[in-house]
Amino acid sequence: MELDFPAVTKDGEIIGYGGNQEWFSREWQRRAGCGSVTGANLAAYYAARSGHLAPLYPGRPGDFSHLTYLTCMEEMYRYMTPGIHGYPFAGRFARDFALYCRERGRHARPVGCGKMASADDGFSFVKESIDQGDPLALLILHHRAPELKDDNWHWVTVSGYAEGAAGRQVLLSDCGERGLVGADTLFEVHPKNVIRMLRFSIS
Repeated sequence: MELDFPAVTKDGEIIGYGGNQEWFSREWQRRAGCGSVTGANLAAYYAARSGHLAPLYPGRPGDFSHLTYLTCMEEMYRYMTPGIHGYPFAGRFARDFALYCRERGRHARPVGCGKMASADDGFSFVKESIDQGDPLALLILHHRAPELKDDNWHWVTVSGYAEGAAGRQVLLSDCGERGLVGADTLFEVHPKNVIRMLRFSIS
């Protein structure tokens, strides 16, 4: 199950599965702007999904051209400006994204996953969210899995899931790339693994 996630284009070619913080103009934005990218991914997706939510995205909904998408990312960065330690706060993300929506006449209610007792809890929350058409903001504060080493202290966007012979997998937009990670790995309950996950109900 995969949402109709934004495919960002430039000169007629797809350059990103969602946004990429490397597109920002300033070095600190490129280093610590992942929260803003995730916020822009949510805003772009919802604006294209419903005409009622069009104010969440600059320009025409569904116009995922590079410059328009970058405009959204830059605007989101005003709300989600990282500090000296970046932007590793799920509660602040929920507050700032809700403010972004409210100042555009829309109400966003955050729904968090809460404490997970098992990998089943995390995967069930993903399935529930995706099945009802809601992407998720996922913060990986720390994870011991080698395949997630580059994603520590980092925001990504969950856009789908898969179940099959390869096991349970979670589909991610990570720095403009589409990737899959095993759900049992991602949601492994371990003292060294610290993640936060939330979705929004927007009206």
